[in-house]
Amino acid sequence: MTIPEGQEVGGRLERALEAFQKAQGLLLTAHRRLKELSAAEVERFWAAQGSRIEKQLHATAAEAVAAFQAFSAAGLVASANDRHLINEAQRHLADSDR
Repeated sequence: MTIPEGQEVGGRLERALEAFQKAQGLLLTAHRRLKELSAAEVERFWAAQGSRIEKQLHATAAEAVAAFQAFSAAGLVASANDRHLINEAQRHLADSDR
């Protein structure tokens, strides 16, 4: 593997983890905002916008896991912080499959 190839898989992993973190932040923000709403408003939110946020989180988690697999296949080692995020992404995917 050449250096540019290693940079590409490393960049892909970095972008995927950043997108996953942003999606987690969106979901957390949504949960915080919903605390002040009525049950009917909460249901409407999850039926529309909330569903899109959950789908985005799932898609970013899947990309993070795929990027990590490519990163590992290239013989590279992720940092402890990146491994933590990858574990969260894997956990999210496992929970959503149930």
